[in-house]
Order: sequence, then C-alpha cells, then structure tokens
Amino acid sequence: MFFQIMAPEFARACSCIADPYSKTYQLYKKTWYGTQRKWSCVYTCQDSQQKRTEVTGYHSDWYVTDKGLEGICDGLHYVNIYNAHRGDFVWKFEEARWFNPAQSTSADLKKWSQSCR
Repeated sequence: MFFQIMAPEFARACSCIADPYSKTYQLYKKTWYGTQRKWSCVYTCQDSQQKRTEVTGYHSDWYVTDKGLEGICDGLHYVNIYNAHRGDFVWKFEEARWFNPAQSTSADLKKWSQSCR
C-alpha cells in the first residue's frame, strides 16, 4: 500500500509540468516564407527531494508551415478532434504531463535539470 501512494511522487523526481495558461509571446513574426516565434512558459519543477520550484522556460523556433502545434509549452498534450461548427479538425488541449527538462529546448529548463541530482 505504501509503495502505491509514494510511486507517483518518486516518478516526478527531477521533472517539470507546464502551467497551460502561462504562455506569453516575446516575438511572433509572420512572413510569406514562415513564422519566427519566441515564447515563454512557467513550469513547476520537482527535484529528487520533492521540493517544487517555478522555472520560466524560454523557447525560440522557426516554422515554415503551421499545423497547429507550433510554439507550445513542453509537456502539453493536445488531441486532434473534429469540430462540427468549423467543419474541420482542430487541436484541443487535453492535459499537462510531467516531462524530463533535460530534453527540453529551453536552456533554463536544462540548467535546472543539471542541478537536480
């Protein structure tokens, strides 16, 4: 019984989860040949001692096409559903998931993950 209660907390050690409502754009430049985006998201990161810290992760990327999942915060999961009102498929936010910050493109999250040993 004890293991079942504690397992999820240990599984989150040295991982982060995004606040899905924290995304802010620092740059959104759309041209005929693509879109340059710079954005930040606030993440709650949990170390191996289960101490939580808020980390702002900054991201930057260039997109030639726009399929709807460009420029999202790490760890956010979207599902593609049919929207009868629009008559097309749209991406709908489903959940925020814990992820390994060492695999992020954000230098801030990678730096935090280095301190989580």
